[in-house]
Amino acid sequence: MPTRGIRAAFLVAMLLAAGVGLAPAGAGPALAADDGLAIVTKATYTLAPKNGVVHVSVTIKATNNKPNLVEQTPNGALTTRYFFDRATLVVQRESTKLRATAGTTRLSVTPHPATNYTVVDVGFAADLFFHQSTSFRLDFDLPGGAPRSAGDIRVGSAFASFYTWAFGDQGDVRIIVPAGFTVTTTGSKLDTSVVRGATNLTASGVTDITNWYAVVVADRHDALTQERVDLPGGEHLVLRAWPEDKEWLSRVGDLLRKGLPTLVDLVGLDWPVAGDIEVDEVHTPLLEGYAGVFHVGENRIEISEDLDELTIVHEASHAWFNSGLFVGRWIDEGFADEYASLVLDKVSKGGFKPDPTEPDGTGHVALNDWTFPGRITDTETDLREQFGYNASWTIVRALVDEIGVGPMRAVIAAAADKQIPYVGAGTPERLDGAADWRRFLDLLEGVGGSKQATDLFDRWVVLDSEKPLLAARTEARTAYAALVEAGGNWLPGIAVREPMAGWDFATARTRIEAALAILETRDRIAALASEIGVSPPTTLQSAYEAATDLEPVATMADAQLAALQELATTKTAVAGARDVFTSVGLIGSDPSADLAAAVTAFGAGDTAGATAAASRAAALITAAPADGRTRLIGGAGLLAGGFLLAGGSVALYRRRRLDLRPGVLAAEPAVGEPAPVDQAHPAEPVATAEPARLVELSSPLAVPMSSPIPEPPRPAEPSPPAAVTTSPPIVESPPTLAESDAVAAYLRRRLDRGPLPPIGDGASADSSAAIEAYRRRRIERGLIPAVGEAASTNAPAPIPERRWLPKPGSAAAPSSAATPPSVAAAPSAAPQSDVEPEPVATPPSVAKSKSAAKRKSNAKSKSGAKSKSAAKPESTVKPQSTTAPDAADSYATLGAPPADAAGQDPAAPGGEEEL
Repeated sequence: MPTRGIRAAFLVAMLLAAGVGLAPAGAGPALAADDGLAIVTKATYTLAPKNGVVHVSVTIKATNNKPNLVEQTPNGALTTRYFFDRATLVVQRESTKLRATAGTTRLSVTPHPATNYTVVDVGFAADLFFHQSTSFRLDFDLPGGAPRSAGDIRVGSAFASFYTWAFGDQGDVRIIVPAGFTVTTTGSKLDTSVVRGATNLTASGVTDITNWYAVVVADRHDALTQERVDLPGGEHLVLRAWPEDKEWLSRVGDLLRKGLPTLVDLVGLDWPVAGDIEVDEVHTPLLEGYAGVFHVGENRIEISEDLDELTIVHEASHAWFNSGLFVGRWIDEGFADEYASLVLDKVSKGGFKPDPTEPDGTGHVALNDWTFPGRITDTETDLREQFGYNASWTIVRALVDEIGVGPMRAVIAAAADKQIPYVGAGTPERLDGAADWRRFLDLLEGVGGSKQATDLFDRWVVLDSEKPLLAARTEARTAYAALVEAGGNWLPGIAVREPMAGWDFATARTRIEAALAILETRDRIAALASEIGVSPPTTLQSAYEAATDLEPVATMADAQLAALQELATTKTAVAGARDVFTSVGLIGSDPSADLAAAVTAFGAGDTAGATAAASRAAALITAAPADGRTRLIGGAGLLAGGFLLAGGSVALYRRRRLDLRPGVLAAEPAVGEPAPVDQAHPAEPVATAEPARLVELSSPLAVPMSSPIPEPPRPAEPSPPAAVTTSPPIVESPPTLAESDAVAAYLRRRLDRGPLPPIGDGASADSSAAIEAYRRRRIERGLIPAVGEAASTNAPAPIPERRWLPKPGSAAAPSSAATPPSVAAAPSAAPQSDVEPEPVATPPSVAKSKSAAKRKSNAKSKSGAKSKSAAKPESTVKPQSTTAPDAADSYATLGAPPADAAGQDPAAPGGEEEL
């Protein structure tokens, strides 16, 4: 399996100086001391791109500081002299063409290759004894290695990378880079200057030779090979490779052309880089242990020369998976590795997977504490980096395997939109900032539907100090799930979801309980609404789902429940059985209309209007029995009073009709006497000696059946006194002969009938039977002419309106009764009397049709005595009736006109009631 991470190799430059001791004559050899030879150097590194090498020239001065050893022996003083015949240097392992010279003398050079360096022995031209020095120069080349070769030096026409050491016990370093290159260094400090266009990097007096180093990178960006990759999805890449490495350009280009569209599809987001993104080939050691780097904000990717496919797609996926989408190194690196492997499974050989690891494996660290270390400088850092990459990949792979690529695509989209993990009704709210591990966990479960994310986070991600928070979240989510289930299609509002998303679980739990109480009220509303057959308003659900504060929603719910309860009570009352008092009390009122208005208002969410309308309907039902009793009692009183009033009116009418008979009219009052007012009389009135008076009938000619009972006729108005009359006399038109005959015939008929039946409380039990008989009789007679219709085609014009006539000088002259218009409109037989009035001519003018005509005889009666009351049965001359008297009449014939000349019974004069 390919390896994505590459650890940096740390090379330590060492200068080893050793001497070979030559024993004096007769003495054995001795090993020179380690610090006996002092080496001072000046090294110069010169980049030669055209030759593909770095020339190195080291000037060396060696001094023997190992003193001679003098020993006293029995034989005398013995002196041991130490000398050095060579110097040993350690150079870069890539060193070639080693050559040492002292002036014009070429010195011997013997290399001894080691693992990461080469040991070189340079022979002196002569032995070097104590306090002696020698100088020489060592030259060698550092050739650039081929791409993907084992060497750490690359020298090309557009790119060069090499490392430099200092030599000896003390030394100076100088690095020369030709013009045209951009130079960067890492490692020990160097001074920079430009000499004739070339870059000079220098360090002087280096004494810590073992730890001093500098890595130099020289880049000619415009000399790199360039190739564009433009894809239909909007991906635009510019590949830049070393001119000497055509393979890298070809393979990276092909892989990105095939892999990026697949990567876009798997991620589910558009390519996030608007312009070109640059992909540069980089020498592997320069990545300091990594195989690639995505430079966020620079639109630049550096990929090693190693052509590791996982690294290439991994770095490309960092276009999405960086701190802009998720906050947390482990999230970005885990997604980058997993989605790169998914791409390669589709477009290449694939089969990539994380190395097996456990949460407590070597180099383990809680992933929330896994941060970027910079350079990998030690084993501990290297192990921790390996664990972090493998653990991150392990978690993301487990999640993708659980929920699938589709749901994970939805999780990524929600994170990109900064969507709240707890979704309510309508468009999800947006949160500030990128998704950290907490929001990522919420999205995995809330959007992706993961069931094992919490366990994975607990084992691999969270710190020990964060575990209690994770436990509190589990409890809160259990309560939230219960709320969602209880709500059905009612989703929690932001008042609940915001503290859940912010991991403020104490506040969230409090608001969840408040929301559950609202839902309980909602259920009570729904149940009661179903019972009474109304639809609950949608306003409560809208308020619940949009709530930023639950208290007003709870108030609304309580108000709706109260309104519905009152509505239910009112509906029961309106639909209930009603007694007669309630029914009468509700006449003119419609509680059903108020109930319907209450239902409409409740359905629209207007609880105040619903309550008011229901209260009005309830008030009507409550007040109806008392109102009904009041109406029935009042109606009975009015009915009884009407009957009494009607009875009195009829009695008074009968008395007055009798007074109007010819010969028995009351005498008019004398001049200056006030006219008396008649009281109601019994059916057979007693004759009186009062002066005759005129009786004016005020009843209308026709009274409809539905009209109220008419008031009794007013008393007759007295004639104005003649003595005070100053105006000329007004002569009233005398009645016609036909009119007098009709009145006389009617009076005879009324006298022949006998007593009238009593009215009101005194009515007999057979009154209704008599009335019914009369109605049948009237039907058998045929149609009665309408009020005001003429009795015959030869009817005279209506009688002129009645006017008062000045009282004649004789007090004995009788006043005639007023003639109704209906009678005056047709001729009738003259009434029979002891003293017949003289006939007078019919006046040429007629009265208005609606007024009753008053007639008065122009001639005095032949008898000088006053007329007696016509009601007295002992009258000398009793009018004879031509027909049998009628049965008791009903109010249906009020105002009936007299019969015509065809032989029908004559009707009562206009304005009278035939009973």
